[in-house]
Amino acid sequence: MSKIKSILYATDLSESAKPALSWAISLAEQYDATISIIHIIPDMIEEISASMGYDLSAHYNMDELKDLNKEGQNDAKDAIKERIKSVCDEKKDEFPSCQLDFNKIIIKAGHPVQRIIEAADDGNFDIVVMGTHGHGFIDNLLLGSVARGVVQKCTVPVLTIRLPSQ
Repeated sequence: MSKIKSILYATDLSESAKPALSWAISLAEQYDATISIIHIIPDMIEEISASMGYDLSAHYNMDELKDLNKEGQNDAKDAIKERIKSVCDEKKDEFPSCQLDFNKIIIKAGHPVQRIIEAADDGNFDIVVMGTHGHGFIDNLLLGSVARGVVQKCTVPVLTIRLPSQ
């Protein structure tokens, strides 16, 4: 069995994702491992283009459009920091040494499965920790679509944590 030295925690920033972060922190403490946190935001250019039915890049300045993605990434990074601080405060009795490195936050725009797998491969992580949601009878029997895609395609082990219903 391999020793866990580097953990990639994937989050959607939902309230229900906190249990998965607790598992990542617990693993990090048990194995003296580092945690990097990844959050995927939608590619704003793709989202707006899809909803409007035409390619925005053909009609607008690409630099301005790229600024939309950058702004979303900055907002997401701030939200992740607040969420991490909140979880560490809530769990300080359980995890007294909860010290996560805010320099190890990865924000990517695009398709979540692709971006999480790319990050897992590029970062040489030993394990990916992420939550999974159940949204109905069939989904309760299966993993959520993002978690399922990561489990199926990721080259490193993936620990999925069943998240509470919202």
